[in-house]
Amino acid sequence: MKVSIVTPSYNQAQFLEETILSVLDQDYPDVEYAVVDGGSTDGSVEIIRRYEDRLAWWQSAPDRGQPDAINQGFARATGDALAWLNSDDTLLAGAVAEMVSELEADPTLVMVYGDALYIDEGSNRTGYLASRRWDPAEMVRCCDNHVVQPSAMWRREAWERAGPLNEDAYYFFDFEFILRLSVLGTVKRVPRPWATYREHPASKTMGDQVRKAEDYLRFADKWLQSGELPEGLRRYVRQSRSSARLAAGDYLYWELDLPRARRTLWAGLALYPRNASRRSLPLAFKSLLPKPVVRRLRARRNAARRG
Repeated sequence: MKVSIVTPSYNQAQFLEETILSVLDQDYPDVEYAVVDGGSTDGSVEIIRRYEDRLAWWQSAPDRGQPDAINQGFARATGDALAWLNSDDTLLAGAVAEMVSELEADPTLVMVYGDALYIDEGSNRTGYLASRRWDPAEMVRCCDNHVVQPSAMWRREAWERAGPLNEDAYYFFDFEFILRLSVLGTVKRVPRPWATYREHPASKTMGDQVRKAEDYLRFADKWLQSGELPEGLRRYVRQSRSSARLAAGDYLYWELDLPRARRTLWAGLALYPRNASRRSLPLAFKSLLPKPVVRRLRARRNAARRG
């Protein structure tokens, strides 16, 4: 089975070489690897050129963002199985061979996914990122992706039927793809780490939280009502839209956009009152507090997280 892996990148020179080497050093013999750079100006191109003789192809040109870069990569991919690896993550040794082994052992599998190791900017391990059991209904209800993306691989036929990625999305394009894929066949979770997941200030996980909140709202108000969600999961749309709004409101609250957080949280609770939890309902009331009070609460929370 030939495997195609795509790395989208933009100004990630600090991490890019480690990412590239983690793919090139895999012990699986048939890997087609492409790096799609968005026109970086930080030395990334020089790093890519060091390895261009071992890449299937690469480019550096302006694009519409991460999902566009990935789509461009897969448009040229020729593998029987596909995966993408972001330019701040890495594959662990033997990961590709193990994922392929799972796909080859069960012809009904359309995707396999595993766990990951959290690492920091210096590539020091900071924790364990466990994926969760495959349950598309629960994923939709809670607006929560159980799949750890760097540790996932799927068959080409699944991409051809469920792709490409939504280029209007900022954060949820992988989740949307996985939900479309969910009805195409069997998906298997393997509880072992196949990748690292890097947390750093510029990452989408830890970076612009307002933009992340806005993508939750886009997902709730546009994608979930677009008809792309598989029919068998549409019964959960109202609860999912509520969950997405509550998550967005949480991010907006801690970013001190209190009027918007307040509207978003209460709208989420009105959509599906049973989503009120020990966290969401109190947060909705706390969004009524003056900004100086919330700023102090945020400072205390951040201090507690630091240690």
